[in-house]
Amino acid sequence: MITLVLMSVAHYNCAKTMEALTTQKFDDQTLQTKSASIALGNGNLRDTNIKYFGRWDFSNSTQYISKWGGAYIRVRFTGTTVKVKLGNTSNFYAKIDNGPWVRYIGVTGTVNLTPSALANGNHTVSVAQGKDYDYVFNFQGLVLDAGATTLATPVNTDLVEWIGDSITAGYTDSLANVSGYAWVCSEAMGTEHTQIAYPGITLTNGFGTYPGMEVSYFNLQSPNNLSSPAWDFTRYTPKLVVINLGTNDNGKQVPDATFQTAMTSFLANVRTRFPNAQIFVMQCLLNGIKSVPTKAAVNARQNAGDGRLIYIETTNWVTTADYTDGLHPSDAGNRKIANLLNPILTPYLSSATPLYLDRCDATTGWTSGNTLSLNTTDKKEGTGALQAVGSGTEEFRKVFTTSINTGASPATGSIQFWYYVSDVSKLSASNQIEIGSGGTNDVSEYNWNIGPLVNGWNLITKPISAAGTTNGTPDLNAINFIRIYHAKTGSVTTKVDGFRIIP
Repeated sequence: MITLVLMSVAHYNCAKTMEALTTQKFDDQTLQTKSASIALGNGNLRDTNIKYFGRWDFSNSTQYISKWGGAYIRVRFTGTTVKVKLGNTSNFYAKIDNGPWVRYIGVTGTVNLTPSALANGNHTVSVAQGKDYDYVFNFQGLVLDAGATTLATPVNTDLVEWIGDSITAGYTDSLANVSGYAWVCSEAMGTEHTQIAYPGITLTNGFGTYPGMEVSYFNLQSPNNLSSPAWDFTRYTPKLVVINLGTNDNGKQVPDATFQTAMTSFLANVRTRFPNAQIFVMQCLLNGIKSVPTKAAVNARQNAGDGRLIYIETTNWVTTADYTDGLHPSDAGNRKIANLLNPILTPYLSSATPLYLDRCDATTGWTSGNTLSLNTTDKKEGTGALQAVGSGTEEFRKVFTTSINTGASPATGSIQFWYYVSDVSKLSASNQIEIGSGGTNDVSEYNWNIGPLVNGWNLITKPISAAGTTNGTPDLNAINFIRIYHAKTGSVTTKVDGFRIIP
């Protein structure tokens, strides 16, 4: 989730205000922000109303620089005109209000974004990094009408980080990153977004013209900047991370075993930077190349306990007609990919309405091999949490009188719940989480090992694609059974809360 670090994305500094601070709610964290209509600015680099998304270098007081495609700014302003000041010759795209994106190619200096004056009033301007191999955008501020101001600019709650190569960067599209599937999908979902993507890049280091993404992703600047400083990952925190790599590794004949090792390590390193993000790894869109080592890397990380990692199968998503050159999707092809990704990603956003198999707010229907009760004090959501105390193996079991249609996909769905353990040292390796449609254990059942645990509450997320099955594949439209068991060497208190399905 985006919490206080969102302030770094938007680059908040001092601002002229006319009223007291108000409190605005972002997900489950409270952030102090300016009242939406009272923070005024003049468009210069110290103007806190200008919001920055992507990897920006703020170290130069005369210009802020981004060297990754798809970086953008957005701000509301008054008046009838707006100009952008550039410190280099650049390609970029701009949009006023809900109008079309306009291309600016090879421009420099002060560029007028409103050759036809706007109606007097409040407007929004967005400016996005353009298309070239340098991907350098030196922003020196905005020029407004005399007496006009900028206004506080809303920021969407969630941010999606897209990691990839030229396909993710929209390199052959009419508007490059702006018309690529990553941008289009994010905008449709109502999220902010970043595209850490570069044409021709491999995942695996040492095989391409530039350092591989397993190195370049962790830098402030794109891979053609060989002396780039490291990126400061505290500047923003994505809700979702979507990875689409492997096409260029295949072209550079990276051995599958080498690629798998690189992908496994890369996923672990991304997880270290974003412990709570939901990470998706896409099967390569082009004929599913490198899908075997990619999926093997995802499975390895899931087996290591990463419950917030999902592999997206993209077989038959695109056809020859969806490409411009047999490699890069057309504008229409990108929109098609975005439309297919949207329903997969949307359930993981903060705005998604969760589907609970059981909120664990009552003991009704639940049984246990230990002393079962309802704890209304120490809980994670709702009015209570189920609690079991003892040394018995079976902790929580429920057979539903009415089956639940989860609407979940075996390829992209997950189960998620809160699980409390008082003393993990008394737990043995024999454990399992089970859901099924057979009304009892070991019949049409999905099962998972609970995974690494710490004392206290643990948020457990298990992709359905990583589940084992016993005696038939469960019907996700008719789930009627849950069980959690854990062998123990002594009495332990365990609790469970908010057992949900993410479609």
